[in-house]
Amino acid sequence: MNLSGQQRKNLLVALNDAFRDKALLEQMLAFELDKNLDTIAGGNNLQEIAFNLIKTAEAQAWVEDLVFAARKSNPGNLKLRAIAEELFPIQSPEPHKIPSPNIPQEQSTQTRKILILTAIPQGLRLDKEIREIEEAIQRATNRDLFEIKIRTAVRPQDIRRAIAEERPSIVHFCGHGLEDGSLLLEDEVGNHKPVSPRGLVSLFRLHAERVKCVLLNACYSSKSAEAISQHVKYVIGMNQPIQDRAAIVFAQGFYDGLGYDNIDELDVIQRAFDEGIVAIELENLLQGIIPSMWKLGVAQSPIELTIQLRDSSSNLQREVPISTRRPNDDESQSVSALEYTRGNGADDDLSSDRAIDYIRLRDLLRAGNWKDADYETYLVMLKVVGRLDGDWIRDEELLNFPCTDLHTIDSLWVKYSNGRFGFSVQKKIYLCVGGVPDGRYYKEAWEKFGDRVGWRVKENWIYYEDVIFNTTAPYGHLPPGDGVDTEGRRRVWGAVWKSLLSHRDL
Repeated sequence: MNLSGQQRKNLLVALNDAFRDKALLEQMLAFELDKNLDTIAGGNNLQEIAFNLIKTAEAQAWVEDLVFAARKSNPGNLKLRAIAEELFPIQSPEPHKIPSPNIPQEQSTQTRKILILTAIPQGLRLDKEIREIEEAIQRATNRDLFEIKIRTAVRPQDIRRAIAEERPSIVHFCGHGLEDGSLLLEDEVGNHKPVSPRGLVSLFRLHAERVKCVLLNACYSSKSAEAISQHVKYVIGMNQPIQDRAAIVFAQGFYDGLGYDNIDELDVIQRAFDEGIVAIELENLLQGIIPSMWKLGVAQSPIELTIQLRDSSSNLQREVPISTRRPNDDESQSVSALEYTRGNGADDDLSSDRAIDYIRLRDLLRAGNWKDADYETYLVMLKVVGRLDGDWIRDEELLNFPCTDLHTIDSLWVKYSNGRFGFSVQKKIYLCVGGVPDGRYYKEAWEKFGDRVGWRVKENWIYYEDVIFNTTAPYGHLPPGDGVDTEGRRRVWGAVWKSLLSHRDL
């Protein structure tokens, strides 16, 4: 066959990646094709030798043999897999491999097994996430091609055994993640057991031929996802803490996309990923916290949505691209496209069980007046529990704070900060650094939380005057969790803040 220039380049890159020295390349040719490298291709370095090898194979019409021999010799290499699929899309990935009676060969009509793994459900609706996945697959036009297996309360050995026993195409983990990229599993007695990215990489390297996609629906999981992507074709992770609802909506969109008719022979996983991004975008849950995907070890850019907006000052139609990527902090002076979608706030839910008026809070947040919005939050929360300005809210009052009012306040902060600020954002971060949702105090977790949201600097808790009231502040920095303003009014809730984060409706 005749290769294009780009195909030649891709094959050269793949061979150099799979065979890092001449001896390995020489052994592959000798063992798989009974050919002598020195008589076929010379050169001063490995790249030159591999290039001459490709030229010879092309001239003598055995490129296909070369590609599949390389794949057989190094089956876990993603670049070799990609060039094989590009050059020979109709062929089986390993045509020279003798089928084993114990290992079923993958076919286009073979059932695709989805393995769902869950652990440490505190503070998360993992049951809802699983239900949304099951319902999405039930709606699929090709639902008979999918099979779902679920393992809960998983320990490290449970994950290892489940993947080996079930032999899934897709592995979906939902639970908590830590800042270093570790996933939080359970030990023998149900305590937290972090599993490092290194351990996850070793695990999935063993199953690279079977597992086609890994979705880590957990905080900070993009660190593990990027590492795993060197062995698994598609890997998705979260590059920041992500709200529980956003995680569920993304999963729903992803599996909806997986089950759609693939009329145009699109990349199915890429389409499913894009569908998940659109799902959280439409629900205003993007938060600037973007699920990230790697394909063949390369980070994929999220899709861009283009919407038609009417300029109120000129009545002219114009297109505004909305990138699913969060803008850099130094771009905060420009008006983001998401601000256009906010309109005049008429669609905001300002519900209250205590007849509280949230219009002023909504308007301050929409205007980006974070400091006055913080004080207004203090005032409306006092009114909800029946206290006056200058007082503070007690522990038990936060624990029993009406869920309708808590949701209204939090949703306004989350929406108008693009997901950067709000109680639910803070709770997600608190859980991700080891906090527990039952109100118990763990000094180490609380200090890590303070460091993460910027309430602690160099191991010292900041004063109220040091609070950052703009969008350069870290995620979860606002509303602030402790301090007294310059006029001596206690505006926040001090040590009982942890009671707020343990509220069942956040």
